[in-house]
Order: sequence, then C-alpha cells, then structure tokens
Amino acid sequence: MTMHNATVLPLHYGKAPRWLYGRMVKLGKAISLVIMDQYGTDELLTRLSDTNWFQAFACAIGYDWHSSGTTTVTVAALKEALNDSGEIYIAGGKGKTGLKTPEEIRAGTDVLSIAGEAEAFEEYSRLAAKVDSCMVYDNIGIYQHSFLFTRSKRWAVIQQAMDTKRREAIRFQWLSDLINKRDVANEPHTGIQTTLHTESADLTCGSNEWARHSLTDALQECDHVLKSSYPDRHEILKSVDIGDVARKAIRNAAELDPKDYKELLLTRGVGRSTIRSLAFVASLIFDKELAYRDPVMFSYNLGGKDGIPFPVNRTTYDSVIESMDGIIDAANIEKEEKIKAMKRLSYAIRGDARL
Repeated sequence: MTMHNATVLPLHYGKAPRWLYGRMVKLGKAISLVIMDQYGTDELLTRLSDTNWFQAFACAIGYDWHSSGTTTVTVAALKEALNDSGEIYIAGGKGKTGLKTPEEIRAGTDVLSIAGEAEAFEEYSRLAAKVDSCMVYDNIGIYQHSFLFTRSKRWAVIQQAMDTKRREAIRFQWLSDLINKRDVANEPHTGIQTTLHTESADLTCGSNEWARHSLTDALQECDHVLKSSYPDRHEILKSVDIGDVARKAIRNAAELDPKDYKELLLTRGVGRSTIRSLAFVASLIFDKELAYRDPVMFSYNLGGKDGIPFPVNRTTYDSVIESMDGIIDAANIEKEEKIKAMKRLSYAIRGDARL
C-alpha cells in the first residue's frame, strides 16, 4: 500500500473520546518539541504543511487513520499543545471556531511579537478559504480552517471541505513558500487529499492563468455577455448556471471595480457561482477553453504503485519514513506509548494488508 492509497478521508461522524484526545495533545507536543529543538520551528511548519507527513503524524499520535477527523482532531490537538510555545501559533479550527480565525491571528501575532503581520495573515487566511471554496471543485463547503504561523513570519493553511453531493471530505494544505504574490491562486497547494476523483475546471491550474487574470475583464463586459447566447462550440458553457444571485453579485462587484482577481475574491458576496460564471464568461470573450483536471491527482509527491499519478519516488518515500522514525525515536515518550505510536506509523507509511 502506498501513501496514495492511505490518505483517504471519508466523512466519519462523532468525535475523539477525551481519554484519547488528551493523549494526542501530549504526544503531539512531545514530537513537535523535538522537531523544533532539532530542526527549528520553521521545519515543523513545513512538515505540517506536507500532506503525507501530516497524515503519518496524525496516525502516529493515534487518530483514525483515514477519517475526516484525522484533520480536524489532529489540528485541534496541536493547537492546544503548541499555542503556548512562543514559537508557533495555530488560529481557527472547525465550525464556529474557524470563524474566529481573524481575532485569533491577531492574538497570536501579539504572542509571537509580530503584530505587524496580522493584517497580511488575515488576508491570506481569507484568500485561502476563498480560493479553495470557489476555484477548485464544485459543490464543496469549507467547514474547518486553520492558519498556522511562526515567529519568522512563515505561514501555512490546513483546511477541510465537504463534497455536499458525495459527503466526502477534502483536505487542502498551503505553505507560504509556494505563494506567488502576483498570482496567489496559481498552484498554491502543497497537497490536496480526498477519495474524490473528478474532472474539474480547476481555476488554480497553471494553464488557467489567463482565466484568473481575465475575471476582472469579464466583470466589465458582464452586462453585454450575460445577455448573449453561447455558440455551439462552447458546449460546457451551456451547463453554467448564471442565475439571478450570480448576476447580482457580478454587477455589484463590477461597481466596486476591483483591480485584480485577488480583490475580486475578497469582495463580500462574491462566491463560487460568481467566480465560475465569470471564468466561463471570460472563456467566451477571449475564445479560450478552460483547462480541466482532477486536482487531487496533481498533489501527491510520493506517487502510486501502479504509476498513477506517477511511479513511486523511492528517495522521497524513504525520507518520509526516516524522518518519522527519527521523530518517534527522539521524542520523550513512555515505552508503551512509543511502541503503539511506531505500530500506527508502520501501518500508515509502510502499509498493512488489513488496511
């Protein structure tokens, strides 16, 4: 079994029992502090943003190996464990806690003595949520959003959405190192994990750069284009729902005259239907086809045993194993807990036929 097969996130209900959650906090803190001590806080941030490492970490500290709670419970445990470290801070969380992300970012920047970064962090937090909810898949709603940052001003995002039709979880992860400030939504993910496989007009796709930068142009032409009929050769446009709500949002946004798609995304009331509609309108105006792909298939860095999306990268795979083995070995954990953690890690990374 490869990491490609291990990192699946079906929607599971319920929550971690208190006895388990408390231990996850302690073990997660022990492992994290060893990494921070040995490699630095920024290295911990980088690893947490890596979707495969995060999954192995979640398994190592004891949570269900493949459920949607792998994301939400692990991040919550880390938040409780690390926010008093003075080196790294985690804002946001699941449901209503996620709505508190801006105020928690401000609190965290005060704790880390980088209050001047609060405004920029809040903007990136909002952009990450908007990009993943509006530009990658159809029919998803984000219900968990966490913004992680360090004293060195680097940041990461771990957020989870639900496919509303199939009731399946999708985890999105970002790292500030990958962000192009001129084109924030250009391939920003360190990884996307889900069981969902579908072709999507993924607007974060590199080849859709023209569409991202044409969204504001489409705003200026919306009145004319929305009254037009679509030519037969644009088959996909016939299925686009440019309803009254989307039309109103488009016209309201046009009145604000955003200078680029980043400002457009941050405009209140602009959501998935508006962005998708504008993308297809841009396609009509500029006579270009949107690129379709399965977003998750471009987000694995280890590959798959059957060569999909590409052959397993053995060097990278071994480094993940070595990294995790070293973490568990170095952490100050009681012998029994260490053995249990190693077993869980073995199932997650090396594979176990029963899974």
